[in-house]
Amino acid sequence: MSARRILVIASATLATIVAVLALLFIPLSIAVGHPLNAVAELILLVVCVWWVARVMRADRRRRLAAEAALPPERRPERRQPRRPITFQLRETLVTFAIWAALIFAFNAVALGMDPFVNVGVAAFAGFMLATLTVTGRHMMFRLTAEEDDQAGGEPPANPPRARGESRALENPPEGR
Repeated sequence: MSARRILVIASATLATIVAVLALLFIPLSIAVGHPLNAVAELILLVVCVWWVARVMRADRRRRLAAEAALPPERRPERRQPRRPITFQLRETLVTFAIWAALIFAFNAVALGMDPFVNVGVAAFAGFMLATLTVTGRHMMFRLTAEEDDQAGGEPPANPPRARGESRALENPPEGR
């Protein structure tokens, strides 16, 4: 790996960390009554996102140009793009409702939290946990499917599933 590529990756990583911190500080600045800080953090966020997009696109263009300059037999093999993960609205809403209810009940019973505050905390935590749950579930199915592909096994073509079960791994229609 070249020094330039290491610099690109390091600067993009640092800019991403700064962008996430700026994103987290924006609501804090608004909550404590410092709107100018929130504006500065928003500007910092936009600059960081611009920087990451700029350096990563330039790096990708350089790598593709270097690859195109190679003779065909020395070029790395192209991966087939994966099928997109479909977004299951019903699955996500049910997961959110379960997490939010569990968190609300725990906060009310164990912590004695005020109901008004508890609604906000339960909604936020429910959203975060539902996102992690649904994403993790889809990642698990994706990894399992990739292991089947690497082992040479054919994944079953649209196996029967229970009502409401994710359709993320269905075979796409021909031609896509």
